[in-house]
Amino acid sequence: MGRTFNWKRVLFNSMLICFFIFFMKGNVAQAATFTDVPDSHPSAVEINFLAETGIIKGYSDKTFKPSNNVTNSQVALMISRALQLDLNNRPNPGFKDLTKVDQKTYKAIAAAVDEGIFPKGTNFRPFEPITRGEMAQVLVNAFSLKGSSNQQFKDVPKNHKHYQAIAALSANNITTGYEDGTFKPSQPLTRAHFSTFMSRVLEPDFIPVKSGFGYNKNYQYIYELYEGYTSREYFTYLSSDVQGDWWYVSDDYNQGIQYVNSIGKDGFTFKGFLANDEILTDFHIPYPVKLGTSWSFSMKKGLKPVTYAVTSMSETVTTPAGTFNHLMEIVSSDGFQYYYSKDYGHICTKDLRTNSVVYQLVQLKKK
Repeated sequence: MGRTFNWKRVLFNSMLICFFIFFMKGNVAQAATFTDVPDSHPSAVEINFLAETGIIKGYSDKTFKPSNNVTNSQVALMISRALQLDLNNRPNPGFKDLTKVDQKTYKAIAAAVDEGIFPKGTNFRPFEPITRGEMAQVLVNAFSLKGSSNQQFKDVPKNHKHYQAIAALSANNITTGYEDGTFKPSQPLTRAHFSTFMSRVLEPDFIPVKSGFGYNKNYQYIYELYEGYTSREYFTYLSSDVQGDWWYVSDDYNQGIQYVNSIGKDGFTFKGFLANDEILTDFHIPYPVKLGTSWSFSMKKGLKPVTYAVTSMSETVTTPAGTFNHLMEIVSSDGFQYYYSKDYGHICTKDLRTNSVVYQLVQLKKK
């Protein structure tokens, strides 16, 4: 596909800039690329990602119109940019209804048809919205997506013309459909939903993860902490109750406190309690989590909230405990970078100001 962009570095660098502003001027929100796509929009990160990489352009009034339907010609343009298709010397696509499209759009349509991304026919319908089913077929054709899924959408029977394409999207976790078990294949696709689909195809880190990142009670964890001297912490599983999995975290002198590791539908939480039940530490990762997810919380009332942002979902980190792949990378506004495994939990922490490891897993013992 000839990509020339490093998606994660683009996002990571923009977030670091945002956090450095945070250090100097307080909690300053990152400016949105489009005036009608606030940071709170569910597809804001994906839309801004596609804008940063030049795949989407928006409108001359600096809006994106995320709720508007995306048209066939707009999809052809954006697909051609994403794939960096050569638009020159393409054969006439043979449609009768392209007389009103501009030259650049015509070339993009001709290239997309020539590549087999759109089907040939009498009419292209350049200004009509593309449906969700048609979009599934376009993405499968454009990116050679394959696979089948056990997920069955209630409104996509096996004899549906886009059944295989929708199944391939599901198999690649590009879509999960709607909460009622439907896909709505005949419904026009919005520009925001197009951005979500396209981002997940181009960068799998945008695919939401809805579980994991907690400690695995089948292991004992040994960490090293570096703060002018080296000390160790030992995480030992104790028991489980309605609150979660209880762990005893001790030091080299076997002095320690109890922590509870809780994983629920809303996310992963790790809390440490002193003898008087005062909360010593409180770390939370909300679900679903994906590239660009951000959240803020304060451990205690009155404390300044810390902001966290996910800057990668596919990092590889090597510690004395081994090499860990597909890690989630989190950057915090107080200058730290955390790495979490979906299967094992916390792997290491770096201090961004000194670019040094301050905490890492050094041994993982099977119980």
